[in-house]
Amino acid sequence: MTMQPNTPLIIQLKPWLYYGSLFAVLLLSLTSHFISDVAQGLTANNIANVGLYVIGQYTLMAFFMLLAWYNSPNESSFSHYKAMIIIAIVARIVLIDVSPYTSNDVDRYLFDGRIAYEGFDPYQISHNNPQLSELSAQWQPPQEHAKYSTLYPPVSLALFALSSSFGVENAQLAWQWLLLIAGLLTLFMSGLVLKKANKLKHIALVALSPLLILETGVGLHIDAFSALTVISAIYLWQHKNNALCGATIGLGMSIKILPVMLLLPFFFSQKNVKEAAILVINCGLTVTLIYASTYALGYYPVGSISVFFEKWRSASPLFSLIGDTLSSTQIFILIISIVALFSSAIAYFSFGYRKILHASKMANSHKKNNSQVSYTIFAGIQLAIALPLLVSPVVFPWYLLPLVPLLALWPNIYLIGWMIIMPLTYEVLGQYLANQLWQPAHWPIITLAVWYAFTLCSLALFIFKQSKTPAPITQLTNPVRVSLSRRRKLL
Repeated sequence: MTMQPNTPLIIQLKPWLYYGSLFAVLLLSLTSHFISDVAQGLTANNIANVGLYVIGQYTLMAFFMLLAWYNSPNESSFSHYKAMIIIAIVARIVLIDVSPYTSNDVDRYLFDGRIAYEGFDPYQISHNNPQLSELSAQWQPPQEHAKYSTLYPPVSLALFALSSSFGVENAQLAWQWLLLIAGLLTLFMSGLVLKKANKLKHIALVALSPLLILETGVGLHIDAFSALTVISAIYLWQHKNNALCGATIGLGMSIKILPVMLLLPFFFSQKNVKEAAILVINCGLTVTLIYASTYALGYYPVGSISVFFEKWRSASPLFSLIGDTLSSTQIFILIISIVALFSSAIAYFSFGYRKILHASKMANSHKKNNSQVSYTIFAGIQLAIALPLLVSPVVFPWYLLPLVPLLALWPNIYLIGWMIIMPLTYEVLGQYLANQLWQPAHWPIITLAVWYAFTLCSLALFIFKQSKTPAPITQLTNPVRVSLSRRRKLL
């Protein structure tokens, strides 16, 4: 490993921590085979402990990811991260034949796709419809979803249909290969974005992320494609291609709605109205084209999304607190107020980015202020993608996948903590797999609520101080940056 003269001593003396962490992540990825067998009842182990196994796997992988990140070389060339990239690729490939154990969503995906493949409209017909009885007996979709038509946007449904076209025996494997490709492309695009931002030293947070590795490889969730579209849109934004950036956001919206939030920071960060209009118009045109094509093919792409948010609750501190005490109207007003407040904060970060960028150009010192510029806008982008999850009544760990590449662009303790705490909600898996009882414990939600409060208080304190004493916007409190101050000297 090539070392700089001023590299911190811990990196110079303990490279084994770096390589040992990489190897540990690979071994922990391989334990997915064991956990999958337990979840399916193929071993003598107690199936009720699956939730604890999953929590342990995520926690240990997160620990070794952070250890590898801390000991990563501070280099701007991919050649210095060969070992990490190889391990990251292998850790994903070894999961290609693992049966999912964090949810049964893939069974829903593939049956929805098969319904469309057979010529029915999955947006208008539920799984328990008598017309689907023969298909249902063959594909065995989850019973708890039987009453509801699909809620997935058209591009997602097209990907499901493509996988299901391989037949009931091979559909899941086809879907796993699609997700593997999406995961590897996410890693590749993240590397390009980090290199452009001069932050390649943070690539471990993407390459070794347990959320990206496991939720793509054993969760088999469509959110892996959302992560890909988010980082691809950021790549295009970095290269000032607003037309393709807007189109990519529109494509992401047609897979899952979350990427639309990128419009907020990107819009406010544009240098003029024309560039902002190009971004929004191309996004709108892409969505219109996709949905118009879906209508033309005879589908009515609405489905049961309203029922999903009305009936389902999971890991939401906000709805756990207010769901039984406020009326629907009061909840709606509260959510709109929260969204408006956070949107103002995102606009504040985005305008701050424009102001710093303009000042840098005027002073002919853009390179000097590059770190200041990037931390400003990436904090706003993280907040934009996180906002819908903060106010959603349903939050599962895999919903955080689009945030993983963003963490590497601005590492901070708030997002790291969230990604480590969310997998604690998997404690529900044991009783569900053993007794078909979905009864989440309160302690993970309480832990999340405390972390949300800590994050929001830190953000509010920063904005309050900023309004009283104007200072560079990048002075946002970041305990991770403080603890790694010695490494920051390398910048």
